[in-house]
Amino acid sequence: MRNFILLLVILFSSKIMAVDDSTNIKLYDRSAIVLSNYTFKYSLFTDAEYKVNEKISILGHPLMFFLSPSLQLKYNFYNKNNLYISSIHGLNYPTLLLRLVKGKGTGGFISPEFNIPHIFSINNSIIASVILKKNHFITGSIGMEFALNNSNLEPGTSIDLPFILPRTMVYYKNIGFNFNIIAEGKLFEDFDYHLKNEFFLFPVNDDDYDYEYQKTSNSFFCEQTGNIFWNIMNTFKLGVGGKLSYGTYPFGTQWHLIPFIDFVKYIE
Repeated sequence: MRNFILLLVILFSSKIMAVDDSTNIKLYDRSAIVLSNYTFKYSLFTDAEYKVNEKISILGHPLMFFLSPSLQLKYNFYNKNNLYISSIHGLNYPTLLLRLVKGKGTGGFISPEFNIPHIFSINNSIIASVILKKNHFITGSIGMEFALNNSNLEPGTSIDLPFILPRTMVYYKNIGFNFNIIAEGKLFEDFDYHLKNEFFLFPVNDDDYDYEYQKTSNSFFCEQTGNIFWNIMNTFKLGVGGKLSYGTYPFGTQWHLIPFIDFVKYIE
């Protein structure tokens, strides 16, 4: 208890001594805006961003990269009148992670008799962000992803769990689309809000997958996320929130609600 009180005192002291930066909100989610006064941003559940120059940044998760390598490049090609438009291009290699979770019993998500080939996916998207007024942002994006070298990936290897299946379904349906709408801004003096709606659509049927699961739809997923962040320091904020998901799985349609804690850290 004494250590916890000491930690709070340190956090509040850091907040009091910090320079006011209220005109430059530290966004939690991705946007079309390249990092302005900082070169690196990271969190626990969203991709990190590294600024290369005023137009280009690199996106990727610093921890998951070693389990499921994924890198994306963001290029800002329009910036005028509080409107930013960028393109994002990425490459994913999930084979390492899928092989890692093979095994018998409760610890294995994929049965060990399945072979996981070297599969990739390429994604391209357009993302736009607009500043509605001081410290309030709206971001929208539309993206397409398609799989490569996945013809020998057997349908039985799919991990039919919320938040995982929507992000791996492209390897079984060959092509997928995603749509995002994000709102972020200042709620009170020291608190920010984050709201996100994300939709995954897989309109192309695959004969092997449809045969395995008797033509269950497995073509639409959506997630709604809400967070409130406390700006502990100018370059660090801590948030709590939850994620509500809906999806069509091989075993039927289900809803899931999961609470979580995350943070955002900016580095100059």
